[in-house]
Amino acid sequence: MLSERATTLQTTNLWLIALGAAVALLVVLVATGTITISQRYISQMMIGVSVAAILVIAAVGLAIIFGVAGVINMAHGQFIMVGAYTAAVVGQLGGNTFVAIPVAFAVVALLGLIVERGIIQWIYDRPLETLLATWGVGIILEVLVKVIFGPELYYVGAPRMLDGGIRLIGRLPYPYYRLFLIGMAILMLAVTFYLVFKTNFGLKVRAVRRNRAMAGSLGINTARIDMLIFMFGSGLAGVAGAVLAPIKSVSTTMGFSYAVDSYMVIVLGGVGNLLGVPTGAFIIGEAETLIATGTNSVIGKLLVFVFIVVAIRIVPRGIFGYQERR
Repeated sequence: MLSERATTLQTTNLWLIALGAAVALLVVLVATGTITISQRYISQMMIGVSVAAILVIAAVGLAIIFGVAGVINMAHGQFIMVGAYTAAVVGQLGGNTFVAIPVAFAVVALLGLIVERGIIQWIYDRPLETLLATWGVGIILEVLVKVIFGPELYYVGAPRMLDGGIRLIGRLPYPYYRLFLIGMAILMLAVTFYLVFKTNFGLKVRAVRRNRAMAGSLGINTARIDMLIFMFGSGLAGVAGAVLAPIKSVSTTMGFSYAVDSYMVIVLGGVGNLLGVPTGAFIIGEAETLIATGTNSVIGKLLVFVFIVVAIRIVPRGIFGYQERR
């Protein structure tokens, strides 16, 4: 066990060192004029950062549920959709995104509690059943939302203070809302890291993640940990829906693409390691954006998907994945 953990830590450190060295080398080469990058590509790289932030926002809730409770939540996209509709309702009542964020967290966390207590708690040790059950929950949520709100699209405006943009590079302004998304991604990661690594609850979460049977024998209520983690991850999905609603029309099918991208981020970054979320999101976001610059968005997504398939073949557990203890 100790050797497996040591190997995992060494691999993680090597990936971090390699990634940091590559970024630092690129910055030095550009700063010294050794290589030149056109303003077009620099602008696209900045857009790629915001795309990565969107992927982080969408994936972090799924990552913590999948990594701790081991639940393949096929309803994750629908949870994001519920958060977006919550933001639409808040907007109609006179609120804005800042008001919608805590409301969406509470609403979708409560929804997660109902799903976990009503269905998931009975089938934790059966992965196929959890997959099918959450898939069914997603279908039910789509139908219910369509019955309540109808098939029409809803539009959620960004807060007025986030209108406009700032000129960073070139003539085109960089929207304030993209900067807000980057800040939200950092905040969501920071809160999650603090909860998992700096609190007593997080200590129990990590114990359950590493060795559920041993944690239970030491008096940790693993069922309660699973319930709270499912609620927290669901709440984060609701926050994702609230902050992503202004950049995409709110509809019953809007969550599907975010769910697919979230799974791609987790698979590439590594299940069970939160460092994999920003790393996988950054790689996918930048790759899709830069490839789409020279081709188009369809080819960009296709080539990134091929890259992920090849990466999984090389590192089956993801970049920051680790061996399970037996």
